[in-house]
Amino acid sequence: MRSLLIAGASSLLLTLGMSSIPAPSFAQATNIQEISKSVPRSRVVFARGKSSTVINGADNRIYVLKANAGQKLSLKVSNLGARAGVVLYNKNGNIVKGFNGFSLGDGQSFTYKLPSTGDYYILGYGGPTHHQYEFSVSIK
Repeated sequence: MRSLLIAGASSLLLTLGMSSIPAPSFAQATNIQEISKSVPRSRVVFARGKSSTVINGADNRIYVLKANAGQKLSLKVSNLGARAGVVLYNKNGNIVKGFNGFSLGDGQSFTYKLPSTGDYYILGYGGPTHHQYEFSVSIK
């Protein structure tokens, strides 16, 4: 009986502990250049006449978006698996805003007035078990 209780408690702690595992270590990096060493990139291209697009996936990927100073970049995260996340980086490669599956709720959005012209980066990651992410990005 005692070993059964210990096994049950260990299992419970393991289960509870799994829910607090942070994002993959590369998503904790403060600069996108460090992450770029191990994560592929894709350029975000809007359809003709459009200023927004929806991106979804489960693979770790950096989405690069060229924009001009004064424009507003809007990011709306609509779906994240428990270990997935979406992180916006400025043109210098530093974190602006991040979302993760543990704290997303029913979706979140963020608008950022771009301080300068250049490439901005959005990291979509699915975590070690390839959880899904979905977000829309627009420039106005």
